[in-house]
Amino acid sequence: MPENKGAVSRRRFIKVLGGAAAVAGAGAIGLSRCDQMPQEAVGAWSGPGPGESEPRRRALSYALLAPNPHNQQPWIADLRQRDAVTFLCDPVRLLPDTDPFSRQIVIGCGAFLELLSMAAAEQGLRTDVTYFPDGEWRDGQMGNAALCRVAFTPDKNVARDPLFVQVLRRRTNRNAYSEITMTEAEAAQLASALQASSVQFGWTADAKKCAELRAHAERGWRIELDTDAAYLESVRLYRITGSEIAQHRDGLSLNGPFVWWAHRTGMLTHEKALALDTSTRAQSFEFVARQIRNTFSFAWLSTGSNDRRAQLDVGAAYVRLNLKATELGLAIGPLSQVLQEFPAMLPLREQNKKLLGVPDAHTVQMFVRA
Repeated sequence: MPENKGAVSRRRFIKVLGGAAAVAGAGAIGLSRCDQMPQEAVGAWSGPGPGESEPRRRALSYALLAPNPHNQQPWIADLRQRDAVTFLCDPVRLLPDTDPFSRQIVIGCGAFLELLSMAAAEQGLRTDVTYFPDGEWRDGQMGNAALCRVAFTPDKNVARDPLFVQVLRRRTNRNAYSEITMTEAEAAQLASALQASSVQFGWTADAKKCAELRAHAERGWRIELDTDAAYLESVRLYRITGSEIAQHRDGLSLNGPFVWWAHRTGMLTHEKALALDTSTRAQSFEFVARQIRNTFSFAWLSTGSNDRRAQLDVGAAYVRLNLKATELGLAIGPLSQVLQEFPAMLPLREQNKKLLGVPDAHTVQMFVRA
């Protein structure tokens, strides 16, 4: 399916302690000339720069392409220890209103670590991960203690991952999807890409079930929009038009000819959105509702526990699923709203579990369009 160029990520840097930022090479994606995406905004998708030879920094240049909530890119890499990276979560890049327990942020970190290990293996390096080297996180400790320390060791027997070739091609596709549903064989191939035995994969293309899930997902999106704190958390991260995307390199990208025109005419501005303008909120609803209504297969990931290690395993599983989907020519994109844990969403979160047939004691960690 065609790539959603209006939603393409534009990461190019990572906060590094003990060295300059890890910077990817240059690249370009052509868009309408009235909202041209600047080259520097999409440079990360060309891989590390040609002059980058330090193995850890090369690996980081791929890891920073990991999918993560609201494209917050919450990673801080400490390179001051030789042949190792200590990884922390940036406390200013959390999402307290839509992700109050940072479950989704940690899932994004798990995706980051999976790509880091895959990129290291390409260089003949084994990664050995020590989780929470300063002790398990306590409430409110996000960003104040290390998530993990990753040691890089030369290993001529380390296996290169065949999915690595998809890293620079992987995208989150937020287009309306066609009515061609995922097949049982394709679902089985997606499931085979997951390596963590703690993560369960489920899917459906049943027409009746998918109709229920579409209606459920749309209700979740409405609740998020109608909850001012949750809605404004997203609005503050709007990056409207290519120039803002290039300036910030994070957040929720909005660009293309219509966005450019709406911004120039004052129909779509930060000021209106932050003032809870009803027309802007209605436009936001229709933008995502159209995606939901044009979805005819769904998939999900669940776990028997919901501790931080389980969440990291889910992140690794999800990015592998995403890479496998890229290999198969499938489009996938997350529908996170109905899994959020702020009070207004909790009833829908429980209903989602029942609709999917996930056991009560388990946690649905990812719910995606496919």
